[in-house]
Amino acid sequence: MTAAPAAALAGGPVRIALVGSPNTGKTTLFNALTGSAARVGNYPGVTVERREGALVRASRDVRILDLPGTYCLDGETPDEKVVADVLAGRIAGEPIPDALLVVADATTLQRGLGLVRETLKRGLPTLLVLTMIDEVKARGGRLDVMRLARTPYIHVVGVVGHRGVGLYQLRAFIGHPVTW
Repeated sequence: MTAAPAAALAGGPVRIALVGSPNTGKTTLFNALTGSAARVGNYPGVTVERREGALVRASRDVRILDLPGTYCLDGETPDEKVVADVLAGRIAGEPIPDALLVVADATTLQRGLGLVRETLKRGLPTLLVLTMIDEVKARGGRLDVMRLARTPYIHVVGVVGHRGVGLYQLRAFIGHPVTW
């Protein structure tokens, strides 16, 4: 059982971190949620520090943190250390996030499941966001997001960030991490 995020209970701003492997669409999702125009690229190291933006069209103050790509939560590269430091509360003046959005590329889902497991062990409200769900179908694959969403351990939302697909459903979850 996880504790409710302190900010959610106090009515203050909710801080949600985007966590995922490199090139899973975290920054594209960050831009779609915050209205930002952060740089996006198809190579490691594009996001080497954390970015923060406000969730647009939100009924409450929600801050989204775009963290660098990481394959594990206790990594050794500079990018991975930023993620570890943010999640452990080792950044001066920055509280531990209230919740985590784990971003995984649906075309390589199996590769991202280890990171999903690690984030769940943190005990924070966690939501799995599957990006590139359109690519699965385009490649002849099949992914039943609704079935995955019924798993008792984590909520799942499928999105195509650059097209806005699934963002309405994601926004409905984001403002209320205590319900995750």
